[in-house]
Amino acid sequence: MNFSLRNIFLSKKTTATASEASKTDERKRATKVIKKQAKREVPYEIKDIKLAIDMAKNVDYPDRSKLLKIFNYILRDGHLMSQIKTALIKVQSEPWMIYHNGKPDEAVSEMFRRKWFNTIIAHIFYKEMFGFTLLECDGVDASTNTIGSITSIDREYVSIERQWILLEGNINGSYLPYGDIMQELDLLQFGDSENLGCLLECAYNVIWKYYARSDWSRANEKVGTPILSVVADTNNEDELDAIEAKAANFGTDGYIIGQKGDEHELLERKSDNFHLTFKDKIALCNDELSKIINGQSVTADTTAFVGSAQVGERTMDDFTQARLQGIVDEMKETVWPYLLYKTFKVDGYEFDYPRLKRERDNKINGIATVTDPANKPDEPAPPTPPKPNPKKKR
Repeated sequence: MNFSLRNIFLSKKTTATASEASKTDERKRATKVIKKQAKREVPYEIKDIKLAIDMAKNVDYPDRSKLLKIFNYILRDGHLMSQIKTALIKVQSEPWMIYHNGKPDEAVSEMFRRKWFNTIIAHIFYKEMFGFTLLECDGVDASTNTIGSITSIDREYVSIERQWILLEGNINGSYLPYGDIMQELDLLQFGDSENLGCLLECAYNVIWKYYARSDWSRANEKVGTPILSVVADTNNEDELDAIEAKAANFGTDGYIIGQKGDEHELLERKSDNFHLTFKDKIALCNDELSKIINGQSVTADTTAFVGSAQVGERTMDDFTQARLQGIVDEMKETVWPYLLYKTFKVDGYEFDYPRLKRERDNKINGIATVTDPANKPDEPAPPTPPKPNPKKKR
């Protein structure tokens, strides 16, 4: 099917063919019809998260735009980014293999060890963070098993629930339906409409951290900076205004000139542990972020005993294995059908991780050993009962 025959919908009404997307006989990329909108950096509060959830779960017109803006806002947090990068590195550092009829094929695997393939793996990982990912492939060449570039379509221009590319980033604006022609448009979609992404849980903790840090800064200004107290010996409005102006400039001038009878006093606030409440709240939020992303915090955030660190490593390893299995599933259900559609010679081949495959097989064999009577190990023979002692004759 020619992409130029597909319809673009403007404000929910069918219009002419998508001439914007195909001005020549050669198909243009779907991202070319997106009209990028200006973005503004604005702060968000907890009430904004609640509103964003309501908008995303709207039955008639689900809209994730506000939720995705909040996600981009919280990704400025250093601790959150560190945890995400740690999880991604754990996934990307795990060696994978292409198997043929259950046996590893090193030659074919080497052909796929390219930047474009590793980019797909990374974006499959990001679907857990954001809830979904939509990629566009360009420069596909089956003869050399290569894809020129992989572009992640800005999620603010995608309605995963409706399977629309929002040309103006607005659910009520023009859109391009892609659900039925995903492979023809060279699109790869990972994730589903039910998942809002684990960054939703992270958003609460990051914004609470921002509250604690801003309150801490204001408290430092009030506690750390002395206050000038002036008792003026006058009721004249002009004189009071002049004294007020001098007091306001006390921090820059370093002195104030009053009149006879005025009293000046420098008040200093003192507190030893006022900051602990803010610091504890920030530490608590960091712990929560670590647990949301990697299931534990002892190996990254605190000094732990060896036993606690080992437990944390095993927990993170379980998280990583679950992510590896999710990548294997997406490869099987999404990437491989697309490669076959583009005539890549991958029929009969499958993507997997050697460690994951080995542990999966060991667990399956262990279950079979327990459940199948034929595979049960021989039970030890019952002990021979002792012979009775003959009575001695007298």
